[in-house]
Amino acid sequence: MRVPLGTIVKDKVTGLKGVAENRATFLYGCDRYCIQPQAKEDGTVPDSIMVDEPQLEIMESEPRAMIPAGEPEQKIELGCVVEDPIRGMVGTATGRAVYLNGCSRIFVQPKQVGDKEQKSWWVDEQQLKVKTSFTGSEKRTVDPVVRHARIGGPAPSNSKY
Repeated sequence: MRVPLGTIVKDKVTGLKGVAENRATFLYGCDRYCIQPQAKEDGTVPDSIMVDEPQLEIMESEPRAMIPAGEPEQKIELGCVVEDPIRGMVGTATGRAVYLNGCSRIFVQPKQVGDKEQKSWWVDEQQLKVKTSFTGSEKRTVDPVVRHARIGGPAPSNSKY
């Protein structure tokens, strides 16, 4: 079940209610949503939390809090090796977050070299340059899925064997 951004949802485990603010998809995991609870009676705004998709229940009785700006075009395929020209760093795109305002960010994990641990980071998708695809070949954007009609190969046999 894909939760529409901007809807009011409830965490089945904690009971926390809030707005689905962004969706993060990871290369090796389930989708997670950032849930922003509404302001308390005293005017303070609680911190948002990340919740796994199967843990969420859409509150059908609640009106939608906000209409999202739209789904941004995916330019980076998860698993690609990317370069952040501003930081001057290279790493693998392992996550993608899409926000209510239509922006998308990529989670980049650098290759660990020796004992020096390098930190992962989130960066705007448009800022990154693709170095190689998941398979190692040059790749610039995600290719649309093209379905080809079956051609060639043996024809079905009329034999009962």
